Amino acid sequence: MRKKYLFVLLATSALLVFFWSGCKLDSPSDVHYTEYVLEIDSIIHPDTIRLGNSLPIKFYGTIGHDGCHSFSRFDGHFEGKTILITAYGRQSDETVCPSVEQYLQGLTLAVNQLDTGRYIIHVQQAYPPDLYDTVFVSGFGEVK
Repeated sequence: MRKKYLFVLLATSALLVFFWSGCKLDSPSDVHYTEYVLEIDSIIHPDTIRLGNSLPIKFYGTIGHDGCHSFSRFDGHFEGKTILITAYGRQSDETVCPSVEQYLQGLTLAVNQLDTGRYIIHVQQAYPPDLYDTVFVSGFGEVK
């Protein structure tokens, strides 16, 4: 009986030490990022879409001058019939970065739940001027 208690005590102690100390791997959480607004050179999208379809918008521009720069996210919302979009990049704080220019290369954002009518696409830039374009959403029977 005494050996059983000793075994349980040792096994429990070993598990506690394992979980408490954990494994230290080179994890992405050791790298810190700074987020910034991307400069978009151009966008490509259809001129007209039908009601119920997604609006695919392809973005082109430079993300950064080295491999420590990468795409982070799109942020967007509606203001009436205006679609406001901001594209963000992120730069890691690593000291050694591959010297490879990073580009968006047609990264696509799909905009959904558009009602019929003409929409203004407003892409916010880090520095003026912002980009503007329009798209028409036709009803099921309309063709424009």
